[in-house]
Amino acid sequence: MLQNYRRSIIDNFSLAATLSRHLSNGSMTEPENTSATPEEAATPESKPSHVATDSREAPEKTTAQPSQPAESADYDDEDDDSLDDVFDDDEFDYDDDPSDPSRNYNSQRQTQDGGAALPKSNQQKPSANTMANVDDQMSTLSKHAAKIRLDDVKGEQSKDKDKADRATSEQVLDQRTRMILLQMINRGFVSEVHGAISTGKEANVYGAVAYPDLDGPPIQRAIKVYKTAILSFKDRERYITGEHRFKSGAEKGNSRKMVKLWAEKEFRNLRRIHSAGIKCPEPIQLKLHVLVMELLGDRRGYAYPRLRDAAISSEDSEEVWRSLYIQLLGIMRRMYQVCRLVHADLSEYNILYNDRQLYIIDVSQSVEHDHPRSLEFLRMDIKNTGDFFRREGVDILSDRVVFDFITASEGAVEEPALSEAVEKLYETRPDMESHEGALAEQEVDNEVFRNQYIPQTLEQVYDIEKDARKIDAGEGDKLVYRNLLADQAVTSKQAENAQDEDAETSDSDEESGDGAAVDSGDESRFEKGRPRGKRFVDKDEKKEHKAAIKKEKQEKRKEKMPKQLKKKLVSSTSRKKH
Repeated sequence: MLQNYRRSIIDNFSLAATLSRHLSNGSMTEPENTSATPEEAATPESKPSHVATDSREAPEKTTAQPSQPAESADYDDEDDDSLDDVFDDDEFDYDDDPSDPSRNYNSQRQTQDGGAALPKSNQQKPSANTMANVDDQMSTLSKHAAKIRLDDVKGEQSKDKDKADRATSEQVLDQRTRMILLQMINRGFVSEVHGAISTGKEANVYGAVAYPDLDGPPIQRAIKVYKTAILSFKDRERYITGEHRFKSGAEKGNSRKMVKLWAEKEFRNLRRIHSAGIKCPEPIQLKLHVLVMELLGDRRGYAYPRLRDAAISSEDSEEVWRSLYIQLLGIMRRMYQVCRLVHADLSEYNILYNDRQLYIIDVSQSVEHDHPRSLEFLRMDIKNTGDFFRREGVDILSDRVVFDFITASEGAVEEPALSEAVEKLYETRPDMESHEGALAEQEVDNEVFRNQYIPQTLEQVYDIEKDARKIDAGEGDKLVYRNLLADQAVTSKQAENAQDEDAETSDSDEESGDGAAVDSGDESRFEKGRPRGKRFVDKDEKKEHKAAIKKEKQEKRKEKMPKQLKKKLVSSTSRKKH
């Protein structure tokens, strides 16, 4: 195998040399001086001289002659040994040899053929990573340099938020809350923040001091911070459902958003109550879940006590407690009629007392008067406050009477007319001491009223026909929702009779008809006619009706076309169509 491979290489070299010589002489004929034998042409000394010779000097220096095919095939082993140095890897380099036959052939071809074109080269120029493209890429990427994150490069800053950022002290003071308090101080709303005044289920209240004038006295204020970490007030759903501020529902997944809306709600309610003239803390500033308001207390910063902890002297305690009860009923009526609010959590814990005056606090859960459960919350407030004053020895009114007093649209809403209206309620009720069993009846009536269903719209009325019959019988005053109806619908029979007498004596009252009852002579307008249906028709009328129909049908038969004629017409018209 090796010998055959070597022989094929030698033949290729000799053929290339012969072709080069013939091209230089300009003909394919064999030259005269052909004295070189195949052995001489194949020797290492003779081959480099021919191969390394430049193509332009080839006719003068070329001495090797081609051999006959028969002679070139007869090589012995000695010739193979003499050519071992040709195939030495260290001495022969195909890539670096300048006498490459292919290159020599191309050079001769350009010389003889008058500058023939060279074979096409496969030069692949790079389309990317050029200097221009690199500049374009750099200019494009420079626009997004600001988006590169250097968190891995910066060793001091951590990539994730630390749990310590959300850690709270006293369940309300976290890092964000402290920043809000610093903003309040920088803006001048407060100058100092002191310790906690009270802690509740939804917020903590802290004392604060503001110095509006450097030389003036300090102003005591309170800061209410709502809890965001641990929400112990879980029963917020019934206060939120139906509230227009929570139309999209409560943010159960994000407690901070819900608390933020809760704080805004109290800020608006306090502002509405304060503008109505009801004693309450004046709201000053709100930032997220931090509310700054007026402190209800003395100059030294001590807050007023709650009504439950009020210290009332034993000498006139009965009179003071009774006056406070009447005052509270007036406040509840004023909140409902003027502010259009129901406290929804009114008790001795959310009322402050000072110098025979009551102050309303904690109105974050207060709802509008048209809330779906506003009347239910109002009844609950009446029960809680009534039970407390009863334990203090006050002769309280029944829950139904108080409910009607608060929800009645007519009546006074200012002092001292409110206190006078409550005194009249005491005068009109039966005396508990003189009437035996009156106290027990009141207890039974309270229990019935507390468990009674209170509809807020006519669609919620369970049996509207039954209630309508009560109104016709003059018992409209017994309806629990009578103050929600029109005044004319619940007018008693006595009032109707009195209005009838006034209408007869006064023509102007008859023309206006405002509040007047319907006359007995006009009741024929409301009489029902004969009900529909065959079973309510008289037998004679049925016979007459049948006879009239029969006669009408006979008249129609006279003008009716005979059947045979009708068939002929139909058949003739059908043939014409086909």
